[in-house]
Formats: sequence, C-alpha cells, structure tokens
Amino acid sequence: MLSTLARAATRRPLTVIGLWAAFLLLGFGLGTGVFADLSDDVPDVPGTESDLADDHLSGIDPTGESVTAVVAGEAVSDAALRAQVERTVAEVRRIAGVSDVPDPYTTPGLTARDGQALVIPVSFEGGLSDEAEEEATDRAVETIKRIDAPDVHVSGGELLGRQLGERAQQDVKKAELISLPVVLALLLVVFGGLRAAALPLVVAVSGIAGAFLGLFVFSRVTDISVYAIQVTTMLGLGLAVDYALLTLVRFREERRYTDDVVEAVHRTVASAGRTVLFSGLTVAVSLTGLLVFPSVFLRSIGLAVAAVVVVDMLAAVTLLPALLTRFGGRIRPSKTRSEDEEGRVFARLARFAQRRRTAVLVTVVPVLLLLALP
Repeated sequence: MLSTLARAATRRPLTVIGLWAAFLLLGFGLGTGVFADLSDDVPDVPGTESDLADDHLSGIDPTGESVTAVVAGEAVSDAALRAQVERTVAEVRRIAGVSDVPDPYTTPGLTARDGQALVIPVSFEGGLSDEAEEEATDRAVETIKRIDAPDVHVSGGELLGRQLGERAQQDVKKAELISLPVVLALLLVVFGGLRAAALPLVVAVSGIAGAFLGLFVFSRVTDISVYAIQVTTMLGLGLAVDYALLTLVRFREERRYTDDVVEAVHRTVASAGRTVLFSGLTVAVSLTGLLVFPSVFLRSIGLAVAAVVVVDMLAAVTLLPALLTRFGGRIRPSKTRSEDEEGRVFARLARFAQRRRTAVLVTVVPVLLLLALP
C-alpha cells in the first residue's frame, strides 16, 4: 500500500497537491461552519448521581433556561431610559415561551447602587423544544438590544453556547497566528532552510483543515463540545509536524545515497512512511477508546480527534511525498557522520541505555509504574 501511495504521489504530484488544495478549501470553507453548532453543554450520563440530582432539581424548579441583560453607562433614573426599559419589559413578556420578566425598577436588587446600571432577567418556560427556545431567545435578545443606552449586553442560557463558539473561533485563530510562526522559526533552526522548514507547516495546516472538516461532519449527527476545537487543532498541529519531521529527516538522509529525488521519496515512504502509518493507526485506535464511555461529550471528542489523526497520517504519506517530488531537489542532504563521531544528546542517551540496560530498567520501570498508579 505504501509503495502504491508513493508511486501515485511521485507520478502525479501536481494532481495530489491539487486534491489536497481542494481539501484545504473545503476544510477552511465548509468545515469552519462547525463553530455555529458548538455546544457548551456537557450532557449527563443517564443513571449517574449527577443526572439523578439534576432530575430532582428540575422537579423542584420546573422553569426553563434564562438569559440576563445588563443595561449600563447611563443613569437608570433617566425618564427616557426608564420609559424604554418598561416598554421593552412589556414586549418581552408577550413573546411566546417567555415565563417571567421582572421589572428592574420595582424588583429589589436589579438596579446598581450607584444608579448607573440595571439588570433584566428573562426566564423561559420549561419543556420548550430546542427550536422554540431558540426562537424565543432570539426575539427577546433582539427586543432588548433596541434599548438606546451606551452599553446593552445579553448572555446566558442558549446564548452562552453561541458566544463560547465565537470565542473558541477567535482563540483558535489567535493560537494559529502565534503557534505557526513559532513552529516555523524552530524548524528553520533545525533545517537551516526555508523550503525544508515550510513543508511540515503545509502538512500541519492540512491537519487543521481536517480537524474542522471532521468536526463539521460529526456535528451533523451528534453534539460537538466547544472544548473539542482546542483539543483537535492542538493535536492535529502537533502530530502533523511530528510526522512531517520524521519523513523529512529520512528524506534528507536518503538524499545522501542518491541524486534521484523520486527514488529518495520512494525509499523515504517505504521506511518513515511505515512508522507514520503504524503510529497514526495506533493513536487513532487508542482515541476510539473514548467511544466506550456513555457520555456523548467524550464520544464526540474521540471520533473527531481520531479523524484528525487519520488526516495527518494521510497527508504525511501522500501530500508530503508529492511536495518532496516537486520541491525536494533543492533540499540539502543531511550531513554524513563519521563512525567515531559521538553524535548528539539522544544518540549518547541511547548508547548509555544499551551499556547499562539493567540499571536503566530498574530505575525507569518503577518510576513509570508510580506515575501510572493514579
């Protein structure tokens, strides 16, 4: 299989690159639509103590979700503002699905002590369908935001999930803007050239696109937690760079023995590609262990992250060989190391472990067992 993938990548590199470019557009175009469907709710597992407690509390107080509005930046005693707020409260009360909207001027505790802010809590009826609750929330928010005041903010309930999704999208963008340049700088130090350093980033971006697309697909059939975004993008970026580094280092070593770039790519995929394939499948299978948990929250994260790992693995054994075929000719081979040369830290560590096998085992195994106990 690996030899077939390598031949396809080297015979039609532009076709392979074009297909992955289309995948990138799909991932960052369609896949980012998942941010509109993220959920901040972590569902209870039926039969657990927390689920039983939630049912008990729901029986005591059967009201539904609620949102809270804060109107600030102007004296709440202003006649024009008071007239607007009272009119808004009356309008929100008439919205289908709204159960209670207390008047902030007559209800104790809903106006600030300094007279510069007030709170409008809106409670919805219990037992509403998701569609009815969403419609009632949107109408209430739209009505409240028509209040002419310097600051009008509404949050809570149904809105909280949307706002967390928007914040997650902003945080992911910020994380990528920070992490990708840092990773590029580190790769430049490792490889000493922009061309070799940029290739792992291309695979990493493909992994992030795969994360978005995988989450979007799974959001069609199950709830996706807002926290899954950070997990999948982080793991997608890390594994993509890891697999690309392994492949690229092997390619530079193969270039020491042949000037034929295509032959070097074939040898690289046959050796490093096998490692990438085994590692990717192992990680993906391990993550699917989350499927045994009864929590939809954990199952969705397991499915999404496993899909991202598979995308990273496929990019490393198809996209990267195609890129190396097109642009690898200018990547410098790794330096030849003489037999008596000591090598770097990890080589010395490996030689030490080989010479002191028993001592290393006696020292390391108990430490690993101690760490595994919790």
